[in-house]
Amino acid sequence: MKNIVPFALAASIATVWPASAFAIERNDPALEQYLNEAGITVEELENYLDYEGYSLDEFDSVDEMRREFGEPLTEENLAQLLAKHGLTEQQLRQMLIDNGEMEESQAITDVFLFYNDLEEYIELFKDYSVPITDETLAAFLNERGMTKEELIALLDRHGESLADYHSIGELKDIVDYYRNLTPLTEETLNKFLQEIGMTKTQLEKLLSKNGDSLDNYATVEELSETVIDYLLPDLDELGLTDAELEKLYNHFESLNMEDPQFAEKMEEIGQRLEAIGAYDFTSVTELSPTQIAEIANVWTDLLSTFQLEAKFYLTKGGEKKPLSLSTLLTMESANGYDLLVEIYSTDGELLADFVVTEEMFASDIFDEIGEDLQQSGQAAKIEKVVKPAPPKPLKRTEAGAKLPKTASPYAAYMLFGLTLIGAGAFLVRFRQGAEAK
Repeated sequence: MKNIVPFALAASIATVWPASAFAIERNDPALEQYLNEAGITVEELENYLDYEGYSLDEFDSVDEMRREFGEPLTEENLAQLLAKHGLTEQQLRQMLIDNGEMEESQAITDVFLFYNDLEEYIELFKDYSVPITDETLAAFLNERGMTKEELIALLDRHGESLADYHSIGELKDIVDYYRNLTPLTEETLNKFLQEIGMTKTQLEKLLSKNGDSLDNYATVEELSETVIDYLLPDLDELGLTDAELEKLYNHFESLNMEDPQFAEKMEEIGQRLEAIGAYDFTSVTELSPTQIAEIANVWTDLLSTFQLEAKFYLTKGGEKKPLSLSTLLTMESANGYDLLVEIYSTDGELLADFVVTEEMFASDIFDEIGEDLQQSGQAAKIEKVVKPAPPKPLKRTEAGAKLPKTASPYAAYMLFGLTLIGAGAFLVRFRQGAEAK
């Protein structure tokens, strides 16, 4: 595996970090004006955005936020909205209460802060109450400017049919979803390949390796999501559960990664990782004590920056022996023990753990993971340059139920890979010792 893991992590961090460089500053005068119009604080706005499945860092400017959410909701434009949709305030209040959006004692303007947000909810609720009939379908097709044959063809291209949908709301969601995607043509494919720095041969090889082919894709966005998925580290063999991934993701989401000090620390660590990547070694015995100490220190500093801690243990037959990172990095043999790695938050919560067994020592799993980590920098690049596909709409079972925004697991996967720096160095030493015997 040589020095592939530290270098891959350095590349990943360097690629991912600038993604929020153009986010709205908290002290932006335009943001302050927008907040004053809505009568809320930055903290209240962030809580509101979080509930809606957004974050302030997703917006490059206040103008972009205004386009998304509209003007702050007032009694005056609320009255205009009610008139536009033929509703009384009491009818709207009851709709919101019935769907768990507000309490009897609350005002509509306290729950919905922005005009577009409330209008989208009203349209959503009304649409999901409308069954698909010849009459309602004709009205929908007229509104979308398409024929029934075009609708059927659109759904068919994605392996679906009109019979899969039961309300106009569901149909609107899926049609808008598919029509907003970029059709995969020779021209759009070439542009996609140019943006991600990959040749068509390389793409076809990646897809083929995963039992896939270009014939299975109709849009650029769906192809890009698949390519990202194939390039990300596959840690399934380590037994990481969905619950552990969720804990890790929630932990990373809780961090203030927009803090300038955090950015400075990440830049410094990235430079140190790049320096480690320049070390020419295939075995820890080829490194000086100073270099080994730096590998340990940068790994510890990186975990600390993300408010994480790692504990190592050698385990066998119920025995559990604590192991320091410095000892781990210089061990010649595991002597029949398995390696247990536990990842904690600095608050002491166990977020994830995994066991590296003797069988895994003898396998190619960490060579494969090392290669995956090297590719993860390219996956991050794709996430930055290609417009992501919106979450595919879910078919509703309850009128008015919200569609949660899905989040990429990239951060959780990439950051969990950091635990392999220490473990990976140990495995290289162990395997080389075993092969020499």
